[in-house]
Amino acid sequence: MTIDELNKYCKGEFSNIDRIVDELYSVYRLDKSDYTVTDQAAMSALLINIYGGIEGVLKQVLKFDKLDVGDSPDWHEKVLRKAGEIAILPPDLIQLLSKYLAFRNYFLYTYVFNIKWDDMKFMIDAVRDVVSSVHTEVEEYIQSI
Repeated sequence: MTIDELNKYCKGEFSNIDRIVDELYSVYRLDKSDYTVTDQAAMSALLINIYGGIEGVLKQVLKFDKLDVGDSPDWHEKVLRKAGEIAILPPDLIQLLSKYLAFRNYFLYTYVFNIKWDDMKFMIDAVRDVVSSVHTEVEEYIQSI
């Protein structure tokens, strides 16, 4: 993969992520606090989809840098750890993304009605800023290589 191909891939992924963020905000309303289980399931799935897109971008950048994290059972954690180690993302953003990864892992193994709304609401409220920050950091990193 060339640097131009990496740039094109990342731009396409961030475009897809932005589309999913828009879908999330078509369900979520700041002035609303009571959601059905179905609404919460939809928002959870969209959050996980957003995180998966971010994770995919980071994994591709790591592969470009010859730092393949492989497909081991802990590759999700490795992506974040290595993205921090080589300064793709700053520590505070890695820490925040770790919460999205933990949510993803929890969601996969629980019933949606066990998810605490306040935990999910925090991530939904922050997701636009998180995506924007990741996008900026990835672009800056790619320009530096």
